[in-house]
Amino acid sequence: MDSKAGGIFRRLPLGRTLALALIGLTLALGAIAAVAIRDLYEARQGYERALARTYAVEVAGSRLVAASVAEQAARTPAARRRTASVFRREARRTRLAARGDARSAALVRRARRAEGAVRAGAGTGAAEAMRGGGRAGATPVRPAVEALALRQTARRGGAREDTRAESRHALATAAVAGGLALLGALLLVGALIASIRRPLEDLVGATRRLAAGELGERVRPRGPEELSDLGTAFNAMAEKLGEAHTRIEVERSKLATTIESLGDALVVCDRAGTITAVNPRAGEVVPMLVPGERADAPDSPLPPLEQALLAEVTRESGDRTLSVTAASLGGEDGYVWTIRDVSERARLERIKSDFVATASHELRSPLTSIKGFVELLARSGDLGPREREFVDVILESTDRLVDLVNDLLDVARLEAGSMEVRPRLFDLGEVVREVAELLRPRFESREQWLDVHLPAGMPRALADPVRARQIVTNLLTNAHQYTGEGGHAGVSLTHDGGALVLTIADSGRGMTEEELLRVFDRFVRRPDGAGGTGLGLAIVKSLVDLQGGSIDVRSRTGEGTVFTVRLPAEPLARPLADRPAALRGSRVLVVEDEPHVAAVIREQLRELGVETAVAHTGDEAVERLREERFDAMTLDVMLPGRSGIDVLHALRADPELRDTPVVVVSALSDEQALLGELTVSKPVAAGELAAALASAMSSRRAEPAGAK
Repeated sequence: MDSKAGGIFRRLPLGRTLALALIGLTLALGAIAAVAIRDLYEARQGYERALARTYAVEVAGSRLVAASVAEQAARTPAARRRTASVFRREARRTRLAARGDARSAALVRRARRAEGAVRAGAGTGAAEAMRGGGRAGATPVRPAVEALALRQTARRGGAREDTRAESRHALATAAVAGGLALLGALLLVGALIASIRRPLEDLVGATRRLAAGELGERVRPRGPEELSDLGTAFNAMAEKLGEAHTRIEVERSKLATTIESLGDALVVCDRAGTITAVNPRAGEVVPMLVPGERADAPDSPLPPLEQALLAEVTRESGDRTLSVTAASLGGEDGYVWTIRDVSERARLERIKSDFVATASHELRSPLTSIKGFVELLARSGDLGPREREFVDVILESTDRLVDLVNDLLDVARLEAGSMEVRPRLFDLGEVVREVAELLRPRFESREQWLDVHLPAGMPRALADPVRARQIVTNLLTNAHQYTGEGGHAGVSLTHDGGALVLTIADSGRGMTEEELLRVFDRFVRRPDGAGGTGLGLAIVKSLVDLQGGSIDVRSRTGEGTVFTVRLPAEPLARPLADRPAALRGSRVLVVEDEPHVAAVIREQLRELGVETAVAHTGDEAVERLREERFDAMTLDVMLPGRSGIDVLHALRADPELRDTPVVVVSALSDEQALLGELTVSKPVAAGELAAALASAMSSRRAEPAGAK
């Protein structure tokens, strides 16, 4: 049955098969119902016709009796002839009515013979006796007619029984046919279900085996068209899945080989920070990091996860220098740490930096002597024109060499992270004006026009004035060098929100798009440049970044160049004169080991309406900062136990305390650790301390130079 049904249904879609089956079942049941109704109707019609015929015979018999009575009652020959004619007509009608039943027809003939016998003269006396001496209505026809009526009653009873039998037969036939039709429908549906069930079971089983890893699993497409197509699609999917699995295994093998042969250590952790896997290189570089251990264990060389996710972090681990980065594996899969041993690179960088610094320092002494004696020689009046020309060339070359040495020293400091940046409030416009006046003779020597636009009322800059002067000098020098004779250069200063915007433009040669991409790279010079070390713009970019600013450049060949520098400005939430008043109501932690100095600072701040608390050690300061809320902190460097430098490191490493405004109050300062913090020297001046605290509280603390 299944194979036959499968052969039938395989060629048809499932929906069409179901539709045809339902239509066939409906038509069969409708035909059966129509036949049954027809048979019932015909049985009823036959019964009604039988009733009509029997009643017609009875009525005709009654009329025949009446005609016989009338004929017997006639007195004259004419009346007898007329009534005899009526009797014969009624006899014909009765015979026609009883034509369908032999016994009824015999009874009609019997009545006619009885009437004929009387009419033929079976005896005048007898006829007279019947007319005059018999009972009323007596006629020789009556017995036969009465028998005819009884026959009709019997016929009606027989017709009734026949009708009932025919109805039962019709209903039985309809029931049997309906049952057979329903059985056929059930068989059809069963065959259809069987043709669906087997392929579905094969598909379900194959799917489970495929999910369990049996990638060679396939099915034989069969059943209705949809299931056959589904089986074909399953086989195609399994084929593709097998091919993909093969490719993945190949790539996984390549990746495993690559990871095992990597020169970098890889450490995989789950979301909780537990190490789940390491590569062989990790056993050499970070042997303390093994599966099952915590990535943030006390002896772990890994930095805080948040730092490693943002940028590369350099850490010292024993005699190794490690470069560490982290990346999220997505979702709940955890993180992967990449740890590179950069000890050799760090050593070479230190050697290079030491060499540059040493060479630069060693060059300074002979350069100082050369420059000094050449200047003395230039001022001598005993030189001839030719000798004076030689001296001018020597002096110019010496100046260029001094600039190169200074740039190299700055690069060395930047690479070592020891470039000192001391932000404080100062007039940036005044710095720009001084540098412009200092360089104006250079511009005039080439007939260049230098335009300086410095509006009044500008807020002060919150930056290092020494480094700001270096930025302005380098940019103006660059504009002078790359602008031809008779050209134009301009410097302007504007205020935009929380920043001062310094714009230096020139009408020089401009730069191509390729040159713009490398404009801040070190030792990059244009082929047509007018000298320079190729370090000036790289140093400017680093100095701007160290002070929390930004620098942009726009240029087109033949149309000049525009540099735009943004440096932090003093916030203007209050007038400058009311700046100390901004401290009123704030809470400041005074960290100072000398009680009398702490008392002086507290008194100075109390007069400004500042609430203060004192911590005499670094540990006490960190503990109070974590337990209480302070708007700012004054910090002495020379503290017993944990020094002020260590306190700064603790603040910078704590996500909740890293933005605490700090003003360093000390006679000493560490060039690297205090970078980015406002500093007030001892003895403490009340106005300077108030201004420094107000500036620190109203602006975000600058990041230290060289911080990663």
